[in-house]
Amino acid sequence: MARRQEERSMMEADMKSLKNLPAEQQLKEIDLVATRLGMPKPTERPVLEIKPGEKENQKILELKRGDWKDEQPWFVIDEEGRLLVLSSAEAMMGIMNSLQHMGQEVFKARLEKAIAKELPIDFHDVWTVAMHELQQRLKESGQEASSVNLENLVKSIKRKHPNLFYSLKDLEIDEQDMKEAGF
Repeated sequence: MARRQEERSMMEADMKSLKNLPAEQQLKEIDLVATRLGMPKPTERPVLEIKPGEKENQKILELKRGDWKDEQPWFVIDEEGRLLVLSSAEAMMGIMNSLQHMGQEVFKARLEKAIAKELPIDFHDVWTVAMHELQQRLKESGQEASSVNLENLVKSIKRKHPNLFYSLKDLEIDEQDMKEAGF
């Protein structure tokens, strides 16, 4: 996690300094960003620069590298030296769908972990009850699923439906072993 924050701050530092860099160095920095984004052939991506136009409501786009017909996304350096990415709406929708799917997968993994911690007898039964309980809570509170404390949700289910979970007493674990394990 610390590494991601370091990479993010490095990327932000790079983006803030584009305006003061020579054109060749700007392109190298943009290529590094394209590489970090996982784009194939980063050095072949079009790079544009926004320059002031004759009127306040006009700007000039100058092609610094590549071709107007080259593959998207295009990189654009604005007047303040910030790096922008110009892409099709279709590509942005694909990115948004991927992020949403990833968020759902992370949520499912967190719920699975919370359920497993409480020693379910039948995981699927507890999952079904948890999803029903979650839907009820979300309907009543209007909050986002990601903001629900899943561990508390599963503990609540365990209190309401103890028959869905193993009890440490049922597992016939020696009291000395339980004390050593911190129970």
